[in-house]
Amino acid sequence: MEKIKKGICLVSVLTLLIACAGCGSGKNAQNTVSMYDLRTAMEAADPDLPEMLNASSTEKDAEDNFSHISDMEYKKVDSYFVSYSSDGHKADEIVVIAVKDKADVDEAKESLTKHQQDRYNLLQSYEPKQVSRIQDGLIFTEGQYAVLIITNHNDDVRKAFEDAIKK
Repeated sequence: MEKIKKGICLVSVLTLLIACAGCGSGKNAQNTVSMYDLRTAMEAADPDLPEMLNASSTEKDAEDNFSHISDMEYKKVDSYFVSYSSDGHKADEIVVIAVKDKADVDEAKESLTKHQQDRYNLLQSYEPKQVSRIQDGLIFTEGQYAVLIITNHNDDVRKAFEDAIKK
């Protein structure tokens, strides 16, 4: 029964994100790179990604959607995107948070670590084969960015991120 409840919860969250999914482009106030361009480059770096859904800071319900990936105060966030597998049974996910103040980047990283653990706990109950992929995920910071990568090609996706923010 517990597994069914967790599965229903995951489906509900994914349904909400699907309903609000989308992407935007353009520079933001901090002159960070376009989250759309960043997402596109990072996704392209892993040819094995399943069909991915997206949510970002350009959405109408951006703050509400953000609360599904981070417990950080949204007022500290300059922009973000989350890209996740449309198949709720796969762990693939890429999250980038750009904070307004670089002093908050460690807090953003900690929130992604918590999100990774929450994903681990959830998938452990019904998709144990995906758990090792979550454990192998990368979490790091670069400048004002905190990043979570859970893919088959984490290093390639990280390199795509680093190349994109250098431009």
